[in-house]
Amino acid sequence: MDKYFLVISCGEVLGVGYELALKIKKLLENNKFFLPILIGNHSWLKFISKKLNINLFPIVIDEEILTMTQNLTLPQNKYLLIDVLPNYNGFKLKKYSGKISIQTLEKTVKLVSLLMKLNKKFCLLTMPVSKKYIQKYDKNFVGHTEFFAKKFNISVSNVSMLMEGEDKNKNLYRVLMLTRHVPLKDVVKNLDVEKNVSQIKNVVEFIKKYEKIKVNNILVCGLNPHNGDNGVIGKEEKTVLLKTVKRLKIVLYNKNIFYPYSVVDAFNFVKNKKDSLIVCTYHDQAMVPLKLLCGYKIVNITVGLPFLRVSPGHGTAEDIMLKNKTDLSATKFCIEKLQEFLTNGETKN
Repeated sequence: MDKYFLVISCGEVLGVGYELALKIKKLLENNKFFLPILIGNHSWLKFISKKLNINLFPIVIDEEILTMTQNLTLPQNKYLLIDVLPNYNGFKLKKYSGKISIQTLEKTVKLVSLLMKLNKKFCLLTMPVSKKYIQKYDKNFVGHTEFFAKKFNISVSNVSMLMEGEDKNKNLYRVLMLTRHVPLKDVVKNLDVEKNVSQIKNVVEFIKKYEKIKVNNILVCGLNPHNGDNGVIGKEEKTVLLKTVKRLKIVLYNKNIFYPYSVVDAFNFVKNKKDSLIVCTYHDQAMVPLKLLCGYKIVNITVGLPFLRVSPGHGTAEDIMLKNKTDLSATKFCIEKLQEFLTNGETKN
């Protein structure tokens, strides 16, 4: 079987992304499923390798890699690299880290587009980026999800952020965010019935295709304290969210749809129930309980792109860069899930 190209964008220079990319490549040296291609700045990767004693050396390539067989075997201490801004090194790396990040993503889009055009087998793993640093060069950047949707001409309303986390007892939690990287004050105006229904339907279909799980239970969490307390603390539970649930019962007529659910009750409900999906209205409503229960073992999945893209469920961790304290749990989980998704995605039944 041909290996899948595992495209890894290295993310933010001032963080742990480059370290994670190198360490996960090291772990995959004897892997028969993936052939990693890193996209990042050569100088910084070289510095990280030396600083953290990671015995890896790049083979710098361009898109000619696409003409190679995916069964290519490399020496154990070598990896394929597409260099980003090769003239940037030393002080420039830190001063222009946002520029390097956005150029890394642009090169990622170029490579992914060519892989798609040539019908190659691949998937994408993106390391965390800093929105603050990127927005010095691209004011409209709000996150990977929206960036890739725009680049591949997909409406932002047709892509979804599905988070999956696993706790120490192997309980799996699947959580969909109806809104993503928007200020809390703007959440309500970004909740739309048709968009909500479309996102939930797409995620249910994704789970069926790539995890071979038929979602039977959908738990929709309320927005306001005490789920609005019958309209006393907010009316969204009785307006946009109730309309979403009513529409869902038509579109997904054979599912158990529970509403309104508190986040605590929702996460307790899905323990040991692999056929369940939690739907949250905003980012931290999903991420706080996930991180408390699962620690770092969380994967961020973009549903709705024409290819599989995942990312570790944590940030850039700038405070621990170069300290060799990086936790690999999330990145390892990403690899596990990608292999599962790709294997199931090729299975017809």
